[in-house]
Amino acid sequence: MKKNICTLALLMAMILALTACSSAKTDTPKQEAASGENAGGETDSGETGEDVELTVSHYYLEEERSSNAVGDSFLTMAEKWQQENPDITLNQQSMSQSDYSTKIQAQAAVNEVPDIFMVKGSWVDNFVDNGIMAPINDYLDKYEHKDAFREGVFDAATRDGNIYGLPNQLSITSVVYYNDKLWKSIGYDTFPDNWDDISSAAEKFNEKGIAAIALGNSERWPAESCILSTLGDRYTGMDWTNSIIAHDGKAKFTDQAFISALTKLQEMAVKQVFNPDFNTITETQSVEYYSQEKAASVVSGHWTVSAIESFASEDILNNTKVAILPAVDGGKADSISGGCGWYFAVNKNLTGKKLDAAMDFIFATTGYDMCEYAANEHGIIGAAIIDNPDQSKISQLSKDFIKLVDGVSFTPVYDLRMNGSVIEVMNTGIQELLNNSKTPEDLAAEIQTEQDLLK
Repeated sequence: MKKNICTLALLMAMILALTACSSAKTDTPKQEAASGENAGGETDSGETGEDVELTVSHYYLEEERSSNAVGDSFLTMAEKWQQENPDITLNQQSMSQSDYSTKIQAQAAVNEVPDIFMVKGSWVDNFVDNGIMAPINDYLDKYEHKDAFREGVFDAATRDGNIYGLPNQLSITSVVYYNDKLWKSIGYDTFPDNWDDISSAAEKFNEKGIAAIALGNSERWPAESCILSTLGDRYTGMDWTNSIIAHDGKAKFTDQAFISALTKLQEMAVKQVFNPDFNTITETQSVEYYSQEKAASVVSGHWTVSAIESFASEDILNNTKVAILPAVDGGKADSISGGCGWYFAVNKNLTGKKLDAAMDFIFATTGYDMCEYAANEHGIIGAAIIDNPDQSKISQLSKDFIKLVDGVSFTPVYDLRMNGSVIEVMNTGIQELLNNSKTPEDLAAEIQTEQDLLK
C-alpha cells in the first residue's frame, strides 16, 4: 500500500498549479541508449516514432541567476544541452524552492511527477516506496566520469543497492559569513571561537541596532539546516546522527546531548543573538540584512557566496570573511554540516527513447560537466572532483570559502538525510522553540515520537 505523503501539501499544490509558475518550452537533447529497458509504466512516445517531449521541474529561477551560482550552472548546462539536441522538446517548470517542495511532494502522493524532477534525500524513502523514481545504476555504470564523483555523494539516494538520483550539488550549509570591520569595531579580531563571546557581542551589537547573526526562518528550514545540523553535531557526535538516519534505535532525540543542542539554539534567541523578526523573514532576506549591515554575520550555505556578491556593496564584500561555529564544552570545532542531499531523478514510468533522453539530461546538466563549469566560473565545490580548477575568474570570497571548507570535515545535514516526516516535526517545533513557547525537552519528545513511527 502506498504511503500518503501529505494531504495538505496536495491541496496547496493544486493552488500552486493555478498560479504563474514559470514554464519555458524549448528544444532539448537525446542520448545513446544506456539500457533501453522498461523502467516500469507505459510505453513512451519515443518508441512509436514520435518526437520525444520531456518535462523537467526544478527550483532554479532565471531572475535569481545572478545571485545563485548553482542555478546559473544548471541553467547554463541545460541551455547547452538544448542547443546540441534540437530534436527533443523540453518543458521547464521552475518555481521557488518552497513552492517546489510543496508541489513535488503532492505530485508524488498521487504518482504524477514530471519526467525529470529534483528530490531531497529525506524524501527518498517515500518516493522509492511509492514507485516514483527510476534507478540510474545502468546509466551511471556507463558514464565516463563515474569515478570522479566524491565518496558518499550517492548515499542519500541509495536504497537496497539501487541509486535513484544524480547529485546536483555538494550542499555545505553551515558557514559563518561575517563583517570583519564590524566585529573589530566592538573588539573582536575574528569571529568568536566560543559561545560566551557571541552572547557578549550580541549585547554590543544590539546597542547599535545591529543583529549579531542574521536569521530568516519563515520557511522553517534555515535554523535547522544551517545552525542546528552543525550545533547538534558539536554535542552528539556523528555516530548519533548516523544512528538516527539509520533508524536503528540506538540513538534517540530525547538523549541529553541533543536536548543540550536544542537548549543552546533556544538560548541564542533568548539572548537576542538573532534579529527580532527571525521567524518572519526568509533565508534570502537574512543574507540581505547582512549585505545591508543590519547584521554583523549570517550563518548560511555555499549558495550565499554568490548572494553576498550580488547584494552587498564593494566595501561590505571586501570586509566579508568566513568562519565556522564554535565548539561546545571544550570540544574541537573541526566540522560543518555538508553533503549531497538534492538529486535530479527520473520518473520510473519512462521507457525507451524517452527514458534515455531523460537520463541524458540529468547527466549532462548535473554531472561532471556542470561541476567543472561551477568550479571554474563560480568556485563551487561540487559532487564531482575537478582537478586543478581555474580560479582566475572567482572572487576572493570564493577562494576563502574553498580554503575553509578544505580544512574541515562534514557532518550530515539533518534535513537532507533524516526522514522527511521527522524533519517536518523538527522544523515546525524549532519555530516555537525560538519563540520560547516550547521547551527543548518537549520538542525532543515530539520529534522522537515521529521517529518511533518509522519502520
